[in-house]
Amino acid sequence: MIKFFVLTLKALFLSALVMLVVGLLLSQRYTVHKSIQVTASSSEIAKLVGDFNQWHKWQPWKSVDPNIKFTVLEPSQGVGAHQFWQSRFGDGEMTITQQNNEQLTFNILFNKEHIAQGTIQFKGAGNEINIECSLQGEVNTPIIGGYLALLSQYILNNTVKLALNNIKTHAQLATTNKAIAPNDSESGSSES
Repeated sequence: MIKFFVLTLKALFLSALVMLVVGLLLSQRYTVHKSIQVTASSSEIAKLVGDFNQWHKWQPWKSVDPNIKFTVLEPSQGVGAHQFWQSRFGDGEMTITQQNNEQLTFNILFNKEHIAQGTIQFKGAGNEINIECSLQGEVNTPIIGGYLALLSQYILNNTVKLALNNIKTHAQLATTNKAIAPNDSESGSSES
């Protein structure tokens, strides 16, 4: 019985040592890059991504954590726009650092230690727009940072994909509604 206990203890120690060495060798950096084709006007996409007050329409974090709380400071759009959040996974803040008609760049700080940069680009001709979202980050937690980077990349891959699908839905719906509205007013005026 003692021999079994000693062997089990050695196996646990060896496993912990291997996990520690692997954790130290893993990269603490991660990258996420997703894109989607959208049939919508670039102005509708710009409205959704360029104003933090519009992010609640498409960002997926409420489905991940229904208790997440966002605070958007004024101005809510343009360079310098800033938002904070508190969730069961921690706190964070985001600042828009660059913005033009085809791109939005932002910085994110998670739990006052995990830094990420992101870009949302929307380019195309007419109403055929390609939206690309890229995130690059680094987890600065000693020893387990590599494991947390892998976990962050996995979670963000899924949430960015969902966010892009949500942007597509909202932008296409808004573009379709704008196209229908003039036709409704025209048909309404021809009947009178």
